[in-house]
Amino acid sequence: MTRDQAPGKHQLTRQSVHPVIVVPTHRENPTPEESISLRQLARVMGDREIVILSPRHLDLGRTMELLPKAGQVRVDPGWMDSHGAYNRMIISPLLCHIFAGYSHLLLHEPDSIVLSDQLDHWCLQPYDYIGAPWFTPRASGEGAELIPGGNSGFSLFRLAAMKRVTSSWRRWYPLRYTLGDFRSCLRGNPDGLRKGLLGLYPGGLLKGAHRLYSSFCDQYWSLLVPSIDKRFRVAPSDVAVRFSWEKWSFLCMEICRGHLPFGLHAWAKYDFDFLLPHFIAAGVDLTGMPPWTPPPWRADWTPPIWPVGQVR
Repeated sequence: MTRDQAPGKHQLTRQSVHPVIVVPTHRENPTPEESISLRQLARVMGDREIVILSPRHLDLGRTMELLPKAGQVRVDPGWMDSHGAYNRMIISPLLCHIFAGYSHLLLHEPDSIVLSDQLDHWCLQPYDYIGAPWFTPRASGEGAELIPGGNSGFSLFRLAAMKRVTSSWRRWYPLRYTLGDFRSCLRGNPDGLRKGLLGLYPGGLLKGAHRLYSSFCDQYWSLLVPSIDKRFRVAPSDVAVRFSWEKWSFLCMEICRGHLPFGLHAWAKYDFDFLLPHFIAAGVDLTGMPPWTPPPWRADWTPPIWPVGQVR
C-alpha cells in the first residue's frame, strides 16, 4: 500500500484521529436558527477544535459569542462572495493547505446542528466522504427512496484523500468537451475559447477543477470524484443515514429504528414540525426560534408521528 492510499478501518485508531470542525460563514450576524445551531455546537462539542472560516475583515463578534473557544481562519472574500464561489472553494486545494495538520474535516455549515459527539466514531469509519443522504420520490408518489451521494452542509472529509484528489493530474473534463467548446467558439459563442483553453489546462484536471467546474460541490465529491478515483470511498446511503439527515427526516428515523443521527443539515427548513419533540428530548436549546411554517411542497402533507428518538 502506498502512502497516499486510504487506510482501512482496522488501521485507524483513536490516537491517529485528529479532526477539526470547520464552520464557514459569510455573514456578520447569524440568523436565529443559525444561533441555535452554533449554541448547540458549543454545548455538545465546545472542547473540540473548532475553526470559523470567513472572509477577511468580516466582523465575527456575534459568532464568537456563540462559539467562544473557536479559532478563526480568514480567506480572500472572493472564495465566499457567492454560492458558486463557495462551491469552488470546497473542491479546491485551499482547505487541504489550511488544515494540513488534521486527519479529518467536519464541515458544519451554520444551518446544521449536532445532537451528540460522535466525531471520533465517524472518523474511524473507512470512508473518505460522508454526507446527509439524498432521496428521490417513489414513482407511486408515496414516500421516497435513498440514492447514492450526500449533502455537504454537514459532511466529513478524510483530508489525506481530499489532498490526493485536489493535487491529482487526472482529467475530469474530457478532451471531447474541449473540442466542443472550441467549435462553439467558431459558431459565435464568445465564451467557448476561454472555456476550451481552460478545459485543456488546468481546469480540466482534478487539481484545477475549481477553475472550471460549475455545479454543486457535494455532487463533485459524491459522484464525479469516485467515478475517476476508484480509491475514493463515499459512505453508502444506508451508512450515511446514520451520520446525518437533511430531508425526509421521518423516513430517516424509520431506517435508523428510532435513533437520531450525529447531526442534521438545514434542520429548520424542511421537517422542523417532525423534529421538534426529538430536539427537545435531546436537550437542544431552541430559545429564539422564530415561528415556523412548512415549505410550499409540504402545504398539503404532514409527516407521520414517530416516537421520540434516542441519541446514539
